[in-house]
Amino acid sequence: MTKPIMLRFLIVALAIATVSLVTAQVPPEKQFRVVNNDEFGDYITEYDASYRFINSPNASFFTRPFQLLFYNTTPSAYVLALRVGLRSEESLMRWIWDANRNNPVGENATLSLGRNGNLVLAESNGRVKWQTNTANKGVTGFQILPNGNIVLHDKNGKFVWQSFDHPTDTLLTGQSLRVNGPNKLVSRKSDMDGSDGPYSMVLDTKGLTMYVNKTGQPLVYGGWPNHDFRGTVTFAVRREFDNLTEPSAYELLLEPAPQPTTTNPGNNRRLLQSRPIGSGDGTLNLNKINYNGTISYLRLGSDGSLKAFSWFDPATYLTWEESFSFFSTYFVRQCGLPSFCGDYGYCDRGMCVACPTPKGLLGWSDQCAPPKTTQFCSGGKGKAVNYYKIVGVEHFTGPYVNDGQGPTSVNDCKAKCDRDCKCLGYFYKEKDKKCLIAPLLGTLIKDANTSSVAYIKY
Repeated sequence: MTKPIMLRFLIVALAIATVSLVTAQVPPEKQFRVVNNDEFGDYITEYDASYRFINSPNASFFTRPFQLLFYNTTPSAYVLALRVGLRSEESLMRWIWDANRNNPVGENATLSLGRNGNLVLAESNGRVKWQTNTANKGVTGFQILPNGNIVLHDKNGKFVWQSFDHPTDTLLTGQSLRVNGPNKLVSRKSDMDGSDGPYSMVLDTKGLTMYVNKTGQPLVYGGWPNHDFRGTVTFAVRREFDNLTEPSAYELLLEPAPQPTTTNPGNNRRLLQSRPIGSGDGTLNLNKINYNGTISYLRLGSDGSLKAFSWFDPATYLTWEESFSFFSTYFVRQCGLPSFCGDYGYCDRGMCVACPTPKGLLGWSDQCAPPKTTQFCSGGKGKAVNYYKIVGVEHFTGPYVNDGQGPTSVNDCKAKCDRDCKCLGYFYKEKDKKCLIAPLLGTLIKDANTSSVAYIKY
């Protein structure tokens, strides 16, 4: 009797496992395969991009105001991307997430979700260019959530894959960076080129730091490099007051991972943090707006800027506004943006006022250019060079690296730059005897302290 009982038990177990396997697949009515060959849309979008709609009777690719489409800024190089905004508003619609920014597809490319649950973007010849790697992991459906998160979920609604875990250059409201996970944003190269650019914002155990890397050496130029986010930072938009019966402004916040705290229910206001340099703890308040800006995003721009934009739903025209800018008159000086004066320039109080040259400070234009390392490097060895001097100037990375290394002498600082053919100049603090070697110049910041001197190679 024991063997028949065990046999029946095995048959039942196998049947249950088989049923579980079947129910863990994407049902036919939720599978789709769409082809990139539709007509182009008519309305203006960010980057002046051309775009095509994605349609299938088995899935919705639109959840107000978010929509998944193909777009391109150069012919026959399409990116699968999420757009936010409504055509009826006649406002600029914006691209906030790219699937394949470094690996575009061509005409007649396909986006498909098959029975095994893997979302695949492939060329017309079947060559896979991007995928979610979720085959046979229990996916049963595709959805775009009201917060702009694209998800593949299982039969219980649990996320198997989500776009919030794969940020590009943008954080939507509620989206996070994690030290042990997706920990950075990377800019586009330009409006026309959506591939990875030279600017990044990285979360590590020390803080949230903005870097520029045009020379192979990342240089810090902004962010909150000494702020403890406890391993996670979330871009959030919340009411200033918790009492829902009271009128309230909304705050744009960078929130750290939660920790047990005791709160005072009588004081629910957060002070506007106006200087991001330095150490601190807790939530950072970027700005306040006088409407419900739940649909907002924080963007690391192709020029290295860090800005937030918020959507005012009741408006029927010009529904977007810039709601925060890191380099601005109210947060950190505009001259601190390395690209503010293009490749090179001398900046004073938010204006590019001069082009530094061996002949002195001349009138600035976008043709102002720094020296090139190629003229100082020959076979990897440095050669004798000259320097011109600029008094009362600061390098953009100075505030974040304590003005450089030291104490040291100006001669030792010069010798260090002499030996490094990639050094374009050095910045010396005569009072503190600090030396900062600069492989990238960018925007030079006027400093009222005349003991801060730059020596630029030529």
